Amino acid sequence: MVRRILFVLPVLLIVVPFSFWVALYGSSERVYTRAVLPEAGIFPEPPDPSQPDMGRVRDAAIAKDSWPDLAVHGKTGTSGHSIALTFDDGPDPGTTPRILDSLREHDLKATFFVLGRRVEARPGLLRRIVKEGHTIGNHTYNHTDMSDLSQKGMRVELRRTQAAVDDALGYHYPMVLMRPPYGNPYFDGSDALPEFRKVVRDQGLFPILWTIDPRDYMRGGRPEGVLRGIVRADETGRKGERDQVLLLHDTHRQTAHALPQIIDHYERSGRQFADVGELLADKYAGP
Repeated sequence: MVRRILFVLPVLLIVVPFSFWVALYGSSERVYTRAVLPEAGIFPEPPDPSQPDMGRVRDAAIAKDSWPDLAVHGKTGTSGHSIALTFDDGPDPGTTPRILDSLREHDLKATFFVLGRRVEARPGLLRRIVKEGHTIGNHTYNHTDMSDLSQKGMRVELRRTQAAVDDALGYHYPMVLMRPPYGNPYFDGSDALPEFRKVVRDQGLFPILWTIDPRDYMRGGRPEGVLRGIVRADETGRKGERDQVLLLHDTHRQTAHALPQIIDHYERSGRQFADVGELLADKYAGP
């Protein structure tokens, strides 16, 4: 009897916790491979049922397009009046919180293309971005021009950022969106584009560029200049008739100050705000 108890007890110590884990997480569509940190109040969020199933969108995209992407040629490939708000280069302790405050006040969601090194420096800001329902995209670890890297170097930049995001959250957050710094190798015409496309496809990522760039990073201390750049873009090229992806940076004060006016401008012009994932779903998985 004693020997039997000594045999059964270790088995129970393994099986019971595993069964509990399966019951708690086994039905989720998202796979979490890192430890949850309950003592820090960090738990993996279940998939939002109102958002597109990006696994299904990716399957549909690969079936239609060898190199699926969004807005890399200045067009989204979809027709409509939606605008997707995107922010690059953060998170930044001086400006990201104010941008998040404005988005919350207007009940809007955005996509933040983050740098791995900044995530490591400000993990709490990343947790706030995710907690408030925004999407995280990969913007490399060091803001490195991908045209200057080998395939191995590209993978390192992307994987280090994924690891930084996972470490900040305490669980695996599978990023499916990425934005190459400077828009390269799409914009510089380099020979690196085929290698880049192969790397991001192998990593399961959609490259996301933009259709509107008000050059907010050049409007030092002048939020009105950021807004003027957006209004000018709307007035040229009949942009009001197509879905758009707006490029902003959550590392500049003028952008944080201009954001409420930017939102008001789009609302007055009849625009609907959309997530980047929704535009991808319309492009590849729509009727």
